[in-house]
Amino acid sequence: MNIKKFENINTLESTLVKKISLCVSDAIKKYGDARLLLSGGSTPINLYSLLSKENVDWGKVKIGLVDERFVDQKSDFSNESHIKKNLIKNCAKTAILSPMVCCIGNELLNLEMVSNSYSCFMERTDFTLLGMGNDGHTASIFPNDNESDELMNSINIGVYSTKAPNYPHNRITCSKEFIVKSNAIVLFFTGVNKFNVLKNLNNTNLPISYFVKNAREMEIYYTQ
Repeated sequence: MNIKKFENINTLESTLVKKISLCVSDAIKKYGDARLLLSGGSTPINLYSLLSKENVDWGKVKIGLVDERFVDQKSDFSNESHIKKNLIKNCAKTAILSPMVCCIGNELLNLEMVSNSYSCFMERTDFTLLGMGNDGHTASIFPNDNESDELMNSINIGVYSTKAPNYPHNRITCSKEFIVKSNAIVLFFTGVNKFNVLKNLNNTNLPISYFVKNAREMEIYYTQ
């Protein structure tokens, strides 16, 4: 495991902001655009605010979500809402954000629409930011969930529905094969409990273990 342990959250965030900015600039030079998949939750909120101030060519940056709660985009549970509020501003206000909730009234139709709109990320993703829960889940791939188990046993690249153990239960997630093909991946988390989950992965079959073992480009950014 390529673990980078930081003394404090400020040092971690400033280092990670530089890494993401470099990934963005390099991708734009190489391909003409940059494609990022970002996670929601509370942990990266300040990171996104810092990133929004970076002087890169944001008009050429496409941003998707690693996963989402199947809720209205105005909901406090919406990952899209948090990313819009904290990242799509300042220098980054011209970045193109692709939602994962397009049709709240029809989950199957929504998946079809997102699968189409996320085809560019399936083709190429330059950077992916993952988080991790205390239960060892990442993205919206959970232990003890039948739909997540199917994803863990599948080699499909796409967007799928899963069920979370906590509200809101209906989730949308990129598949594990979709995520691991990213050109760069960072797993970003804080706290001793999550670090202990990571240390014991050899004795478990948690979703995060697949990424630690198989995502060769993944780095782990951690602080207590």
